[in-house]
Amino acid sequence: MREIEIKARVADKNALIGILKKQDITLSDAVTQRDQVFGIEGAFGGDGQSKPWLRIRTETKGDSTKQIFTLKKSVTSQLDSIEHETEIADEQELAKIIEHIGFTPYSDSTKTRQKAQIGEIEICVDSVNDLGDFVEAEKLTAEDADIDKVTNELWGVLEQFGITRSQQVTDGYDVMLRKSQGLEG
Repeated sequence: MREIEIKARVADKNALIGILKKQDITLSDAVTQRDQVFGIEGAFGGDGQSKPWLRIRTETKGDSTKQIFTLKKSVTSQLDSIEHETEIADEQELAKIIEHIGFTPYSDSTKTRQKAQIGEIEICVDSVNDLGDFVEAEKLTAEDADIDKVTNELWGVLEQFGITRSQQVTDGYDVMLRKSQGLEG
């Protein structure tokens, strides 16, 4: 499966939520997601996009917590990836396994996310610790999908909410966090 997404910085999250409500789009309850991302040597910076990344996501909603293991491998950019996921039982044990097979910790970030579904497109409104507020539109596609066609479709949805391409962010939260910490150029 391939996930193609676009992301934009949001100046006023409450205004965006108001626009969504006016269009009868209901966001889910907030979920807290902690993402531990791991990479292999040579994947940090440069042409690391062609190398796989591993993520352990701990997702908390109310009193319920689940952990999800994800493999991502960029196709054309950080926001266009082959993705495979499965739920896991023990994130600490998996983290040890990941490190023993040669992956090293890359980033550790936490966000609060609310989602809505518009046809085949998922909208995510995120508040990321130390980074701010964002909106994403993403679509799961076949691995040979036309990136330009899907990206234009995603922008068509976000533009209905007053989000413009000038607000676009092309880095993932993990890369943005490392840049904000001076760990990447």
